[in-house]
Amino acid sequence: MTLAIRAFAYRDASKNSISLQKIQSVYFDFLFREFDFLYNPMVKADATPAQAAAVAVRNDELVKHCTKALPEFAEGIREFWSSVSDPAAFHLQDGQQFKATFSGDLFPAHWENVVSTAGLYIDTIVLPCPILKIAPLFEALPAKQVVELFIKHVLNAMTYRDIALAEITPPLVVISPNPRDMNDEDRELLAEQSRSLSCDHGGYLFGRDFESVEHLVDFCGELHSIDAVLAELKGADRLIIDTLWGRDARAQLVRALKEGATPGLNQAIAGNHVLHACLGRMPQALASQQCANHFGGTPFIGAETSWKYFNWMLDYQGGTVERPSDDRKSMHVMRALSAEADKNLEWLGKVPPETVLNIRKAGLAEELRSLLGQGVSELIKVRPENYFRTADQVVENLDRAFAAHQASLKDARDKKLKLYGIDVASCLAAGTIGVAGALTGNIILGALGGVLGMVGLPNFKDIRTKYKDLQAEQIARENSPTGLLFKHIS
Repeated sequence: MTLAIRAFAYRDASKNSISLQKIQSVYFDFLFREFDFLYNPMVKADATPAQAAAVAVRNDELVKHCTKALPEFAEGIREFWSSVSDPAAFHLQDGQQFKATFSGDLFPAHWENVVSTAGLYIDTIVLPCPILKIAPLFEALPAKQVVELFIKHVLNAMTYRDIALAEITPPLVVISPNPRDMNDEDRELLAEQSRSLSCDHGGYLFGRDFESVEHLVDFCGELHSIDAVLAELKGADRLIIDTLWGRDARAQLVRALKEGATPGLNQAIAGNHVLHACLGRMPQALASQQCANHFGGTPFIGAETSWKYFNWMLDYQGGTVERPSDDRKSMHVMRALSAEADKNLEWLGKVPPETVLNIRKAGLAEELRSLLGQGVSELIKVRPENYFRTADQVVENLDRAFAAHQASLKDARDKKLKLYGIDVASCLAAGTIGVAGALTGNIILGALGGVLGMVGLPNFKDIRTKYKDLQAEQIARENSPTGLLFKHIS
């Protein structure tokens, strides 16, 4: 009991020592102090983080300087997070909002702000610290490549500052590292914990049991050619190294031998590329699960390859891990928003983050969440693993909402044209009325009102009253969840 009391006291003291907003403010101040010289030119040139990074690494002196300075810089960031990671985690864990933890990649893609997709359903998106993610790569990749990755993702992280620091509770975005990214010991522990999953994946691929990772390593090392791998392959549907590399196993291996990397392994051996996928992807999938559990959220995995491995991991663990129905529903809706953003909902990634912020400030988040999730729970009950069907449902929900929104706009336009009984087009054609002048009071209302009265139409007092009603309807429509959401495509 005493230990429990002490734990709760430490938790409260940690949260009281520093707010989540302050942690984010200090972090972004640090980034802008160090990298403003790259960020400002990027913004001025209207360039992307990837473009800015590609230009930056053309400067050999900059690459040399970064290669030397970044390990020390990363250590400074690690010390910062070591001092505030507990209060940051406690603030998030104790929050009752819907939370999602980004994983499956170093950081979100630079061409899409995740607030535009996941932020439509989730209250708070937890992003990793890209510096802690990238620093260990110096041991495995060429320095210039790591520097380019570093600059690209740090600049991308900096674009989230205004949303992360917006004065809104709960916050839309928080940067807080996965505990597994904090030090080498934690990464080694993750690798150890995922060994059985790597063996399970190898077992599925080759239709045999591997009692140890060493056994899997030896087996794959003997498969020198693509044909040798294919001759042993039993589970070809899961031989995926990169979903962009083709649909069949041979295409995957051909591309891997040309472009793939297998740090510490002979890259010319085809089996080593399969081995690298087993040993690399399964720890990543497990880290996604552990990170979500740590912060009390659900995994938000945008990368298609990472998403596949995450679901295969759940299969190897014995099926979908039991979780609250709200969490499962959140995962389905987020997956739909992410997967369909470049397919059936291309406009979705173009939703300005400020729009999502305005929806939140207007108190409309729950209404939008209800719109997106309509019918999803029922589908999950039938087949919890069928993300394709729930994605179709979310697309259908948005299509229906957009159609209703467009119909509402058309109805509003018709009302404006008719002005409740006045056929504006006919009046204009006959030269009877100048609508703009009438509504703004810039004409002699008495005389014109008399003319209208004589022909049996409402006078201007009626028109103005009804026009004000139309204005009120328009304001309400513009400030509705669908009005805000579809504003940029209407």
